[in-house]
Amino acid sequence: MDVNIIKGEKITVEIAGRLDTAAAPEFNEAIADIISEKNDVVFDCAEMDYIASSGLRVFLIAHDSLTANGGTLEVINVQPSVQSVFDMTGFSVMLKIIS
Repeated sequence: MDVNIIKGEKITVEIAGRLDTAAAPEFNEAIADIISEKNDVVFDCAEMDYIASSGLRVFLIAHDSLTANGGTLEVINVQPSVQSVFDMTGFSVMLKIIS
């Protein structure tokens, strides 16, 4: 998994590869600073082709932390295989997913 953080009006986090059990702690660490403050964050999942439950947990933590601090989280460019996981787990209802 690769993570690229682009700071602008909104902070964009580009996620590439598999967000699985091995990669989730690294991803959580990479975004820890930006989700602990009032930020508007976009997770760009154009290159993310897999998400495991541990990755979903990081998305949940990010969402809860940002909204608690007055920020927002948007998820964009979700691949069909990842979207089906979001749909099955109810994350598609909780997250703001923009096609």
